[in-house]
Amino acid sequence: MRIIKFLLAVVLLNFVQHTYAAEIIRLNKNNLDLLPKGKEVDGMIGDWVMKNDKVVAVIANAAFDREANQMVSSIQGAVIDFTTLAQNNDQLTVFYPQGARVDVPSADTIIVLKSTGTSVQLKTVKFATTDEPFTAETTYTLTDGKAYIEVSTTYKNTTSATIKITPYDMLRCDNNLDDITPVGKTNMAFIYNKWYNSAYGVMSSQKQIYTAPVTGKRNFITMGHRIYYEGTSEKPNDAIDLEAGKELTLSRILLTGTNVSDLQRQQLVIAPSSINLQKVPVNVKDKNGKLLKDVFVTARNNQSELISSALTTVDGNALLYVPLGQFKMSVTKLGHDTASMVYDVKATNPKQNFILKPETTIDFTVSDQNGEFLPVKVSFTNLDSKKKVNLGPPTRSNGNGNLYYANSPKFTVPVPEGNYKIVISHGPEYDAEVVNVKAVVGKANKVNVKIHRAFTSLEYVLADLHNHTTRSGDSNSGVPDRVINMAASGVEFAPATEHNRISSYEDVIKELSLQKFITSAAGMELSGRPGPGETNHQIGFPLLIQPEKRGYGAPKTDKDPYVQIGRLYNYDNGKFKLVQQNHPEISRLYFDKDNDGQPDKGYGTEKFTDVMEIRETMYDLPEALGGGDANTRSFQWLQMLNLGYHIFGTANTDAHTVGNATGSLFNYVYTKNDVPEKIDAVEIAHQVKDGRVIMTNGPFMTVLVNNELPGSNVKAIGGNVKVGIEIMTANWCKINTVQLIINGKADSTLKFTKANNPKMFPGTVRAFKAEVPVQLKTDAHIIVLAYGQNESVGLVEGERNVRPMALSNPVFVDVDGNGFMPNKDMLGQPLPAKKSKRGAPKGESE
Repeated sequence: MRIIKFLLAVVLLNFVQHTYAAEIIRLNKNNLDLLPKGKEVDGMIGDWVMKNDKVVAVIANAAFDREANQMVSSIQGAVIDFTTLAQNNDQLTVFYPQGARVDVPSADTIIVLKSTGTSVQLKTVKFATTDEPFTAETTYTLTDGKAYIEVSTTYKNTTSATIKITPYDMLRCDNNLDDITPVGKTNMAFIYNKWYNSAYGVMSSQKQIYTAPVTGKRNFITMGHRIYYEGTSEKPNDAIDLEAGKELTLSRILLTGTNVSDLQRQQLVIAPSSINLQKVPVNVKDKNGKLLKDVFVTARNNQSELISSALTTVDGNALLYVPLGQFKMSVTKLGHDTASMVYDVKATNPKQNFILKPETTIDFTVSDQNGEFLPVKVSFTNLDSKKKVNLGPPTRSNGNGNLYYANSPKFTVPVPEGNYKIVISHGPEYDAEVVNVKAVVGKANKVNVKIHRAFTSLEYVLADLHNHTTRSGDSNSGVPDRVINMAASGVEFAPATEHNRISSYEDVIKELSLQKFITSAAGMELSGRPGPGETNHQIGFPLLIQPEKRGYGAPKTDKDPYVQIGRLYNYDNGKFKLVQQNHPEISRLYFDKDNDGQPDKGYGTEKFTDVMEIRETMYDLPEALGGGDANTRSFQWLQMLNLGYHIFGTANTDAHTVGNATGSLFNYVYTKNDVPEKIDAVEIAHQVKDGRVIMTNGPFMTVLVNNELPGSNVKAIGGNVKVGIEIMTANWCKINTVQLIINGKADSTLKFTKANNPKMFPGTVRAFKAEVPVQLKTDAHIIVLAYGQNESVGLVEGERNVRPMALSNPVFVDVDGNGFMPNKDMLGQPLPAKKSKRGAPKGESE
């Protein structure tokens, strides 16, 4: 028995000694839990996971059309996810080891060289083409015990003549990160995202790295940190000559860490002799002697370029790694203050001690009028300073600019000391609460607020049908952040509409326990390239998610809008979906596709289009109707209705950042299921398709023409109709003008103002109520426009001069019983027209 036990122990010991952590696994529908967590995770079925006992990475599948999204193209064989197991926080958009391409495969095949063992290897191969007459093979090696990936790329000239190539890597994280390697020669290139405790680096002991200055306008498709290598040519970012049959091999290491100091520490362990960096220890405490954790510590050169960065630990300590010379050291933390000094680095450096002010916070307890939890939007204005409050970047809900979106009844916001005006709100159906708070240094200043519902929009749901997250590529807003952002702003229905990716927010809504407030549906925005532009973006929902396919089943884009929208319309064997044309350039899309000034039939996409976005152009309508600039989308929409186009309007945010845009434009959609938990996406799509929509930035308006909803066809022999209008508003949104628009014209006898018609404007909540008799001589479509002249929604939607407004979809009235006939009136303006100067709202992207 003892011998058997001994032999078993030997076998077990041998098994333990030969159990390897490193492995390569291909993703399928049953093992997606292998994907890391983090805001920028892009791995999907068909990709390759490389992991060991320290890190996990995802290498994109070599399918010819693999892309992360519209703005991150050609990721075949690239590293698209990478994080330590300890942090489990992927913030990498992509690492291209052979340079970035657009719509051209970066790799044609992937070969697993070794899938298990103490070291595993995977090779990607790009074959030679006419445009790129060389092969490029990249081998990724991951070894047990090492928290980095070894990367080796070999370029080989397969032709019989000398060719030119420009070997470089592209490293990309958040779109607007400026904390990157200083321009020039270095041992390691890096990108640092301090708000997400993440840094990525590329180091090479074989050749010195060179980073060129960023020139030209940022391009979402080609942007990123370009990394070149010394010794490949006289100027590293120039093309080099590669002779026939010759090869060039570049070896480097891909690192990940929490900050630049973390990368530098690893660098010193991997290749200590190749780097000349000095340690500068730092300690931070407050004036009461409390050691401060999570303080940002940075070192910058005379050009304000980042040299090193660190985050203090629980003992208040941090360690910077900097070259000899002078630099500026700064320490800062929200709720405290900033301290800085100019420092001369020597071979040995004493600990640098910083003392900050004690933490200043505002502690909130917020509920609805019944004491129940309500997600809320909070804005801060420091009354003592012209400098705007900055709680973080516009990608997150828990502090961005002067805003904070709370998904908890109790929450704490660290702020600089000062006197604040604080606005707490929950969208258009709730009154906003304004409180003034003196934030005293070192104190937890208390705010207890109940948010009262002003009115309930019975049989209507508040919907935003167009928004974006980091899944789109031209946005880096986190998906949970976007969901909290919308729920706190009062949005009740929001299909996911990412560029070229079918997805839904439903799983995230459940994770956040927000089902009571908001629901979603599977959808997408199909966006053609080149782009973005105004003629080739279309939304569809609800859609079938196919997780094993490119873009989760997204139809292919096409440069021809007609072809592209047709693919969306016919997706999933033509199964019903709403198809929305986004922010259209109406003149070109429907009347002059080559933009030569000569009328044609445009692209002909109207046959597939249910609705189009009127969006922010509705703000121009009062002036356009009064003889002002009529070259706007909203006015041209009226012309289209007169010409017989039966395309209804919507107003959506197209929000790319977490902030005021969300909740600033939306649709009240008629529905029998106006509780978020009971919303049926198919029914909502039908209602929007049928025009049962009020476009608004705050006011809730109902319109009935002879008791029929917007979008309806009404038979009224003799032309007598009654237009019933009711408008409800919260305390921050005031309406004083209502205008009926008949066949695109504003009749002065059908304009009602609070000054001239006070009985129609009874109060604050019920802002307007009337039944207006209208005598029509011919068939006509009737639209109702309501607004607050000289009023603003800025208190809740940001300090901007935008008036409250609501705009109904048309009701079509047949006065002779022969069916509705459009009057063909062009309203005194030509179509096609010159392109409107109006673009997206400031801070947003189309």
